[in-house]
Parts: sequence; structure tokens; C-alpha cells
Amino acid sequence: MRYSIVATILHKELLDTRRDKRTLFMMVVLPVLLYPATLLIGTQALLVRQQSIESSPLRVCLAAAESDDTEVMKSWVADIKNVQVIDSPHPGTELAEGRVDVVILARSGLLGTLNAGYTLPIDLLYDKTEFRSVEGVGRIEDALAEVYHREQVRRLESATINMEYINPLEVKRVDVAPKEKTSGTVLGLIMPALLVVVMALGAFYPAVDLTAGEKERGTFETLLSTPASKMEIVTGKFLTVFIMAMLTAVLNLVSMGATFYVFFAQISSINGTGFTLMLQNPARVAAMVLLIVVPLALLLSALMMSVAVFAKSFREAQNYLTPVLMLVLFPAMLAGAPGAQFTASVQFIPVVNTVLIFKDAMTGKATWEGVFAVFVSTAAYALLALIFAARVFQREDVILSEEPGMPLSFRRRDYAPRTAPSAGFALTLFALVMLLIFYAGSWAQQQSPLWGVAFTEWGLILLPVVAALWYARVNLRETLRLRLFSRLQGVGSVVMALSMLVLIMGFSNVHDQFLPVPDSIKEAFGGFLKGTDSWSGLAAVLLAMALSPAICEEVLFRGALLSGLRERMRPLAAVLAVAVLFGVFHLSIYRFAPTALLGLAITYAVWRTNSLWTGVLIHFINNSLAILLGVGKLPKGFMESLVPAGWETKGPSTGVIAGAFVGLLLGVALMEAAHWSAKSKEVSPAP
Repeated sequence: MRYSIVATILHKELLDTRRDKRTLFMMVVLPVLLYPATLLIGTQALLVRQQSIESSPLRVCLAAAESDDTEVMKSWVADIKNVQVIDSPHPGTELAEGRVDVVILARSGLLGTLNAGYTLPIDLLYDKTEFRSVEGVGRIEDALAEVYHREQVRRLESATINMEYINPLEVKRVDVAPKEKTSGTVLGLIMPALLVVVMALGAFYPAVDLTAGEKERGTFETLLSTPASKMEIVTGKFLTVFIMAMLTAVLNLVSMGATFYVFFAQISSINGTGFTLMLQNPARVAAMVLLIVVPLALLLSALMMSVAVFAKSFREAQNYLTPVLMLVLFPAMLAGAPGAQFTASVQFIPVVNTVLIFKDAMTGKATWEGVFAVFVSTAAYALLALIFAARVFQREDVILSEEPGMPLSFRRRDYAPRTAPSAGFALTLFALVMLLIFYAGSWAQQQSPLWGVAFTEWGLILLPVVAALWYARVNLRETLRLRLFSRLQGVGSVVMALSMLVLIMGFSNVHDQFLPVPDSIKEAFGGFLKGTDSWSGLAAVLLAMALSPAICEEVLFRGALLSGLRERMRPLAAVLAVAVLFGVFHLSIYRFAPTALLGLAITYAVWRTNSLWTGVLIHFINNSLAILLGVGKLPKGFMESLVPAGWETKGPSTGVIAGAFVGLLLGVALMEAAHWSAKSKEVSPAP
């Protein structure tokens, strides 16, 4: 690769970006102005709101059994600033219609109860949907706390009891956190997730413009006709996106830091708290942040370019990248939530590890070992994404593709016949099914868990997928791979199914040590297995939870999705993508990894055999054996040979795991042998 050519392309792209005043303003100028303006306006709005609340009278209605009681209650609220007592025979109606903020209701005679030494029940009626009412009830509670204390002292003095007699302990909170750690904690809750957002946006627009934008303008072909190689072109474009992402991140960090410094200074002067923005060893924090921000910018830039290059127009690229942006922002928001901590189990999770180590760096808890782990893991992910982007740029069918996508029409005649759906259409089907399951499927399973699952599989997965493919004039036989498998492939499928069951059980046992499944989820799953004592009940469970998923989910994943993604991806990438989506499909963080592993094996089998029925067979065997194992319906000898005693807590033994791994390799070998045997017959000359 000629670095002079890369530098030339980089200079050309940066020059074009600099000339694009709107993009430059949105990425560079706006963030620098946005934070101070937003904070200034927000602070002023809060002050105006606070002054408005303090200047508005608190409307209180007193409800007591006798008029003398009402006068006493008026003395209770007399010391509250700006209070207005409203007399009304119908206090509940006044509160409901918004003419009163709080109603103080004494349930029994006030003076008689207190003088007799009993407890007076008092209800504070308020409307929690109204801010004035919520704020007002807090002020009333503070006033009544003073009344409580005065009455308590009066009773003790009348009984000649010392106040300290009923207060054996005096507990007081003493905050020992230094100001640097306090301010770092506040910044750590805000800045890391916000940094990921602005960095992703900083890579978003240049990636779209330098890929799909060039396609739409018709300049990509001109660039490809130059002496520069495709690798040099993609490197120059990638460095441009990376520089813009880093520039956006640095400017936003500086702007955020300066803005928060001024903000905390203003709050400190208003409240008299003496809180200032300080950090422990700022130079160390800056070095750590730089080390973790650079590989993250590389990762986001490569990821955005890898996806945007598939689009044929600027608008289509925005549609492709919006879900990617959401997938990046969601883990950033979760990691930025209070209570999330940087541990060994999350240090290799992209985006999450960056946000958490950033938070620790702000509070002085980050170690160089942790920063190094995040740097290396994120850099590795960035390298993989960059390699993928480079491979995509090598494909002319992607770079110069002018194949029309499926029309956005509801008329079937507008769809041209196809042997397989497009990748976009397949992913849209997946999203549609997910929405149907989330809304209709969850409701059906609440009504009847077992038959709700059956309805979900057949009515919300199989029916919509087949109907959509038929309506879009997609060849169902080719897309769904409705071919019979050979005897050798069938044996390989059975061996793979048995092996994967044991391997997933062993993996799940290790997985539970890091992410244990809550008891509530285990109990909920156990609810599906009720009634398996009878053979009819067991048959119903196997029908709903083994056969139905084996058919319906395979049609979606190893049928529509695999065929659609194979239109745009290489086999390995498509197999991995389908496996990941299969894990996501089950909507549980506790089941994601084991389910994705099973999906990986099934997807490989269907891809290699070119038959959906191998996937159905493996899926059915796995689910059936898992159910029979859970309810203890397997023959004792078979059960003992498959998994050892005590597998529920200890997991399968090392020997069993090793045997299962060998079985998996044997199943793969059988499928590969069947595949190459069929290939040799296809190319052998006719006699």
C-alpha cells in the first residue's frame, strides 16, 4: 500500500469535508455552542421555575371534626412560607379539580386525642400527578414534623422523662468523600455515555457522505478509475472518518468540561454548598481517557463505514445506520446508569467497557491494567471491523451495485420475482416478527403460557414470514431450502444435536457463574412444564415448545434471514449474523449466549447441507431432550450416558464435555464429507 496515495486521498476528503459548511457546523461548531447555551437556558429555567413555585401560595384545605380542631391545625401551618388556608365543605372535590394543593384530614377529634395521650391519625391528601401538589405535601410534612417533635417533648416533660431516655442512639451521616471524588462521580454519570453519543454522531455523517453520498453523486466510479487501489481508497476514507470522530470527541469533551465547571460554580454560589469541579490528578485522567477514546473512535468509524457502504443513497445509508447507532447508544446508556461497575466480566464488552472505565477514571478508581485491557480489546474489535470494511470495499458488487431493492409498494405486481429476499427485506421481516411477539405474543402467553407459545410460533412467526415472502414473489422453495437431506447428513445432524446439547449445558454452567439466571425466570420456565406427569400433557409440551419452534423459527432464521443475508454477506459473516440474531430473538440476556451458540451450529448445518430440514431436526432434538431431561422422562441408562449425576449444579464432567466436542467435530466431518461427495458427483463426467 502506497502511503503517499493514502495521504492524498485523506487530504482530498478532509478538504471536501471542510468545504461542507453545514456538516462542519453540525459536527464542530454546534457542540461547542450547544452545551453552554443548553446549560445556561436550563439553569435559568430552573431558577425561574423555583422562584415561581416559591412565589405561588400553597393552597391548603383543613378537614377536622370540630371548629376548635381547625384553629389548632391552622397554627400548625402558620409558619409555612406563603401558605393559603382554604375553607371548603368538600375538600376532596376541591383537590380533584385543582383548586387545592393539599388536604390535611384529621381522622378523629384532635384536641381530645392529643390531650388523652393517644396517637392522632392524619391523612395528607394530594395529587401525585401535579407538581405543585407533590411539592406542597413535602412542605406540609416538614411542618408536621415540627409539631410532632413539640408534642413529643410536651408529653415527656409532663411525665418527667428526659428526652434522651427515648433516644438511645444519635446517628449522623458524615461524608468523607473528597471534593475531587464527588465531582468525578457526578461527571462520570454524565460525560462517558454522552461522549459515546457525540463520537458516534461524529463518525455517522462523514461515513454516510464518503460512501453512500459518493455513490449518489456518481463520484465513486471516478475515484475507482484513478491509479489508487481499493485498499488505499478505503484507508484514506477511514482515516477521514476517524479524524472527524476524534475531533468531535475532543471538542465535545473540552466543551463539556468547561461548561460543567461554570455550572457547578454557579450552583455553588447560589446554594452556598462550596462544591467545585475538581479531579484527582487531571493529567492521569486525561491520559487514560485518551487511551480509551482512540480505539473507540476507530471502532465506531469502521463500523459506520462497513454498514454505510451497502447503501446506494444518502437516505438509504441513514436508514441503515440509525439502528446501528441505537445499538451503540443502548449499551452506553446502560453502562452509564448508577450502580454499573467495571469488572473482569465486562472489560471485553465493546462500548460498555469504555463507558465504565471512563467513569472509574473520573473518580480515580481506574487502574492502568484495566485501561490496557479496554484499549487492547476495543482495538481488536476496531481491527476486525476495519478488516470487514476493507473486504466489503473489495467487492464491486457492493461498491457499484445498482440492483433495485424491493419496492415500497403494497401491490404484488410491482414486485419482480426473486430467488431470495434482499437483506433489507429479510431484516425487516425479523423486526416485524419481534414487534408481533413483543405485543401480541406476550399477551397470548399471559392468557395461556403453553398454548400462547404455540400461537406465537405458528401465528406470529411462521404465518407472517411465509405470507410476506409469497406476497413479495420470492421463491419459497429456494429461500427456505426445502430440500431433503441425505442419509449421511441426517446422521451428522443427530450427532451434532446430541453433542451441542451437552456442550451448551457445560457452557451454561460456566455462564451462570458470571450471569446467574434469576429464580423468577426459572420458576416461570417451570410453569410451562406443568402437566407433564401425563403422556398427553408431555406431548402437548413437546408440540408447543419443541416441534413448533423447530419448524417456525427455522423458517424465519435459517430460511428467510440466512437467504437474505447471503445476498450481501460472505457465508461466514451471514452464519455469524444469523446466530447472533437468533440469540437476540429470545429476548433474554441470560439466554443470549447459549442460544446464539446453538444457532451457530444449526445455521452452519443448514448452510452446508442446503436443507432447512437439518436445522429443524437439530432444533427439535435439542429442545425435546432439554424438556425430557428437565422433567426426568428420559430412560435412566441413556440419561446417565448423556449427562452425569448432579449435572444441574456441577455441569457435565470434563470427559463428557470432551466426548461431546469430539462428537461435534464428527458431525461436522460427516456433513463436509456429504457436501464434497455431492460436489464431486456434480463435476464428474457423464459415462
